[in-house]
Amino acid sequence: MHVILVRHGRPERVIDSPVIADPGLDEIGRWQADRLTSWLACESIDAVVTSPKARAIQTVTGTCTSQSLAPRIVDDFDEIDRGSHTYLPTELLPTEGGTYWDLICEKRYEEIGWDTPEMFRDRVVAAWEDLCRNPPGERVLVGCHGGTIRTILAHVVGNAGAGFRLDYTSISRVEVTPPSIDPQGAKDPYCSVASTNETAHFDAERTALVGAFRGTERPGITANRPPLTTPSSDD
Repeated sequence: MHVILVRHGRPERVIDSPVIADPGLDEIGRWQADRLTSWLACESIDAVVTSPKARAIQTVTGTCTSQSLAPRIVDDFDEIDRGSHTYLPTELLPTEGGTYWDLICEKRYEEIGWDTPEMFRDRVVAAWEDLCRNPPGERVLVGCHGGTIRTILAHVVGNAGAGFRLDYTSISRVEVTPPSIDPQGAKDPYCSVASTNETAHFDAERTALVGAFRGTERPGITANRPPLTTPSSDD
């Protein structure tokens, strides 16, 4: 199974909502999701799994529509802040989070509707292992969150403290091999990280699968913006 882990696009902000914060994508986030849909169009997706949050669902909706797939919601792929009434993009928390950020830094998670890091890791890893043991297809798209994907990648590499940069709508890939059977009868799939934080879809287009992802010929890639330097008249 080839798993395509996608962080959601940039969401709207929500401050002190009377209900649990569940923002959709903002204008930039919708553009990012459109670019992702175009990029994944040449990959034949067998199944789509998402977090229950609107920002994750909206990010993969284009791919679901274009490939006639219905997303399956997995609650345990939700972010660590799943019960919070405030949502700010992660990069804004230190400068605009105010008291909310202070409570995060003081690890007062229950007061702001967060899971503890241990609870979060345990449920995400359990959901990931269930997906690996019960693959819904050969190529599976998982739309979720930065914290969720970092937890999965750290689990796969066997280092709970590992850090990974994950931009909005970035793609990370994990190869999951069929379970091996040991003499004791245990069955465990083997996972390996193939890539992290792919963002080529912001700047390029493609019409076929390339490189390590099944060894096809490299297609012509049309730049989506001019080169950073313009050749001089002397060249």
